[in-house]
Amino acid sequence: MPTVEELFAPPPEVAAHPAVTAMTRLCDDVIGPHAPAADDPARGVDPAHLRALAAAGLLSVRVPVAEGGFGATQRVDIETVELLAGACGATWFVVTQHRNPQGDSAGPIKGVPEHAYRRGPAAARHRPGLAAGTTTAGIAIAHIRRPGTPAVRADPAPGGGWRLTGTADWCTGWGLTDMTMVAAHTSAGTTASGRFVFALVPTAQRPGLRAGPPQPLAVMGGTRTVTLQLDDMAVAPDEVLLDVDAQAWLTADAVRTADTRPATLGLLRRVLVELERLGVQRDRPEAVDAALQLGERGAALRAEAHALLVDVPAGERLRERAQLRGEIAELTVRSANALVAARAGSAMLLSSPEQRWAREASFHLVQGQTELLRRTQLAAFAHPGQH
Repeated sequence: MPTVEELFAPPPEVAAHPAVTAMTRLCDDVIGPHAPAADDPARGVDPAHLRALAAAGLLSVRVPVAEGGFGATQRVDIETVELLAGACGATWFVVTQHRNPQGDSAGPIKGVPEHAYRRGPAAARHRPGLAAGTTTAGIAIAHIRRPGTPAVRADPAPGGGWRLTGTADWCTGWGLTDMTMVAAHTSAGTTASGRFVFALVPTAQRPGLRAGPPQPLAVMGGTRTVTLQLDDMAVAPDEVLLDVDAQAWLTADAVRTADTRPATLGLLRRVLVELERLGVQRDRPEAVDAALQLGERGAALRAEAHALLVDVPAGERLRERAQLRGEIAELTVRSANALVAARAGSAMLLSSPEQRWAREASFHLVQGQTELLRRTQLAAFAHPGQH
């Protein structure tokens, strides 16, 4: 019978890709050993590790070679994300924010009709740095997914630009990144009306912008996640990245969020490899058996997720995608807790990674969660393994 590592092994051509070999080396030698510190609010994600990832081209895996990236396939990109998330959840979460402004800096916006958006000057201005990873960016946009009254308003400024007012509850990587993409809403009605304005501003205090202290998070405390208070903050015309129809963006976002996150698959893979390893080391055959049983299930679901991500056009089989994401999230939580059970009491020590992985598994339930995803997750918990 294959080992868990063999069950989750990528195809040889993916494993041999320079981006994958570079990510494997950095995760094994640099990022993974620092993961306990990266989770600790007192220490946190090491900025030098972000620079090392950027220097290796690992913030730009799918970016064309001509723009400073690897120009790799989506399957290669998925593998690098799985490896990073399995090595250090906090570092992965800071890095993944960069993909939003980077992706919006060039090419059509996935899922949004071209007539529904206008690019601002910041897209061309920051495109080279974002594409190559020499300029890093975080985001403060989660609030625009919430229904009801907009959390951050954008009002036109005399002479051009915008004035932003409101509260952006979640901004990850404050002080770690060079720029922050802040989203605001042009309508006083509901979030589904009007337009969204995305501004790309330096990650620093400025008149009308105040960052709160790091949030007291139960996991990934070292990501420097803060709340931004905006009080009539001026956004210059050349700081505007994007101006997009709100409903069109929300529709495209619902398609994106239905997909399984490769990072969740990376954590699932890591905890099952560790469960099997622990079982062998401590002569606990029941742990090995659990790892292999969960691993077979996980590898099968992962193959389905990869097929939907790579081979099926975005927007098709949406409910199936969401159901699969819910099932994989449930299986990741179950597998992480199986590892805690196998390790026993010492898993509760902060020096042991098992408790951190269990907390990270819970995080994957709520990251990018929508009402549809919440329903599929709860169904998976109520009826596990019935897919």
